[in-house]
Amino acid sequence: MRYASLVLGTLLILSPGPAAAGDAPQGVRVSDAGHKAQGPEIALGPDGAVYVVWIDEDAAPKAVDPQHGHSHMAATNLLFARSTDGGRSFSEPVQVNSKPGEVWGFTVSKPRITVGANGTLHVFYPANDVNPGNGKPEAVALYTRSTDQGRSFSAPQRLNTMASTDASHLVHGGLTHAHVFGTIAVDRKAQVYALWTDTRDMTRESDFAKVFMAVSRDDGQSFGKDAEVFPGDVCPCCQLTAFVDSRDRLFIGSRQVEGTLRDSTVAMSTDGGRNFSARQRIVGEQRWSIEGCPLKPTSVAAEGGNLYATYFSGGESPAGAYFVRSTDGGANWSAPMLAHPGALTSDAPVVALAGGTLHLFWHAKVGDGPRRLYTRASTDGGAGFGPVTEIPAPPGAAQLPVVAGRPDGSVQLAWQQGTEIRSMAWR
Repeated sequence: MRYASLVLGTLLILSPGPAAAGDAPQGVRVSDAGHKAQGPEIALGPDGAVYVVWIDEDAAPKAVDPQHGHSHMAATNLLFARSTDGGRSFSEPVQVNSKPGEVWGFTVSKPRITVGANGTLHVFYPANDVNPGNGKPEAVALYTRSTDQGRSFSAPQRLNTMASTDASHLVHGGLTHAHVFGTIAVDRKAQVYALWTDTRDMTRESDFAKVFMAVSRDDGQSFGKDAEVFPGDVCPCCQLTAFVDSRDRLFIGSRQVEGTLRDSTVAMSTDGGRNFSARQRIVGEQRWSIEGCPLKPTSVAAEGGNLYATYFSGGESPAGAYFVRSTDGGANWSAPMLAHPGALTSDAPVVALAGGTLHLFWHAKVGDGPRRLYTRASTDGGAGFGPVTEIPAPPGAAQLPVVAGRPDGSVQLAWQQGTEIRSMAWR
């Protein structure tokens, strides 16, 4: 393990490095060799097991009825692998979805995975379906779970109510409706929260989405009827994020539309998702005006009175990945901090807590080369950060990092390396 100290004010920062000397210096391949993979997600079990899911593009398109095709068609599979040795090796990938090619998967609307305190795996994924009322294609929200560490998965449950209207003239690509760009979280009481952006009430006058949620109070065995959480002013193509802290508070990251502005926001529920606070706009004074959907999520983490968020902004100068924090439970937010000064471009930021360490990860271009992965960390609740450090990924494009924190301050990282998924432990 390598260390190089940097004194930043009164804060001693240790430069990041592989979490253990035996780790592969450039991570290990998780996805099948020769398969086109994208959109990884990661979670850690209470026993330290590492779980990774991703989109496999090698599904046969013939699995989808061509008469229900549309310009945003995706016929992919959801694959899963686990590690029981701290991420040094992974099991052979297995397919999670029951129907080959049913996953409506993209890097911007990808499957999500989380693990409960009892070890149950919870997976949300978007899927292709057909509306029974009009016979047109509809992208739906599906859920499955595993109670045996991913050796088997339950039959999928559709969480959204099928729309009775037809918005194919409004929803891009010819879909009659979409219940996608979703996320999932679980608390210590085994209450499971699945949320997605929803077009069922979309109109020509307001072609934005609502956020709907379905909740399970029995560890995912069953879900209540889906219900509206946020009204029709949500960016319809920006994937939601969810985070549950040690107090079982549920935080939702989303983008709210106001005219041409697409602001990152955070909302909180303290009663099991029954009620939410007003969404708090967390961006600075330089708000991002954009004609169209930016396809950008807002990553959130929290502990005690400290809330953390990171997002891409095209309104700041320069445009790029920014970090903000609140020390009063979300009432006020700091000025945005550029994660990577000097980068030509930076994007796809994520924030994660690991013990007493706060980690930021993102991808960026520095010079003429491809996108690479970068990180920096804070041990004082985001008041100060250590140096920007490049992750030692293999040559080529490395992008779309996802991360899960361990109590010892290290994290397990996964990312898209070209057309494969890789993972490593990082301290």
